[in-house]
Amino acid sequence: MRIAVLGAGAIGCLVAAKLIDSGHEVHVHARGDHGAFLTVHGLTVTGVWNKKILPEEWTVSLDEVGIHDSLEKCADLVIITSKSKDTENLAKIATKLSNGPVLSLQNGLGNREIIQKHKHENYAVGVTTNAVKRISPGTIEWVGKGGLVIGGPKASEFLNPLKTLNASFNENVSTILWNKLLINIAINPIAAICGVKNGMLLKEPLLSQAESTMLEGARVARLLGIDIPSDIELVENLQLVLKNTSENTCSMLVDVKEGRETEIDALCGQVVERAEQLGVESPLNSMLLAQIKSLR
Repeated sequence: MRIAVLGAGAIGCLVAAKLIDSGHEVHVHARGDHGAFLTVHGLTVTGVWNKKILPEEWTVSLDEVGIHDSLEKCADLVIITSKSKDTENLAKIATKLSNGPVLSLQNGLGNREIIQKHKHENYAVGVTTNAVKRISPGTIEWVGKGGLVIGGPKASEFLNPLKTLNASFNENVSTILWNKLLINIAINPIAAICGVKNGMLLKEPLLSQAESTMLEGARVARLLGIDIPSDIELVENLQLVLKNTSENTCSMLVDVKEGRETEIDALCGQVVERAEQLGVESPLNSMLLAQIKSLR
């Protein structure tokens, strides 16, 4: 099967490498020094899994160059793994690359609606708790294994290709997205502001702050009618994720250190926006939203 992975950051590169290892033909769309390195030298994966992807084992396109006409409709499936700010552009590229379904494997809320605008119901959404970080251009470290859950109209078409990452199905798309969002708002902004790895959030007072931020988001989700686990389950899951990814530096902290735009609008920003629509307050998420934005 021919599969395109758009947005080849840490998670995207891991997904692409696992697909190649399973025998699929893979096209990767990347940018910058990292993308150039993938084109010329391939990819090195370390950590949980040690793997070298040679440059001839995949096709790489660069965002700075664009998609050549020869690549039109070259893929059976497309997986978008970018940050939310790039979803609109990559959804257009996905339409050019394939008539097949698109999987959004991204953080935050709002990506599904953008992809639907271009692909209608020809889509799926997924979330992963695998911890992966980019060490240098062309090198990623798989820090900790996590889960991969997929839902949406075309979820079944991605389950078999992604069984290499133990993909499972959940028909409740909103629950999938909100469960991951709650983990993200609990970890990413606090770790980014404090400049610490995930594991440091297991210590007080950071743990209480992370849990309170998550439970505030959960209250908003329940008011919207989203099926969310109990507070006890949410706290237990958060602590498990923190333990499993204790040595991981979250992507938001990396973005802050490198002066890049973060995903805070798609995370805490979405909680705040939905809370305002409901006429309720979300002070913890509002504070983190403002603090992260002040760091740009």
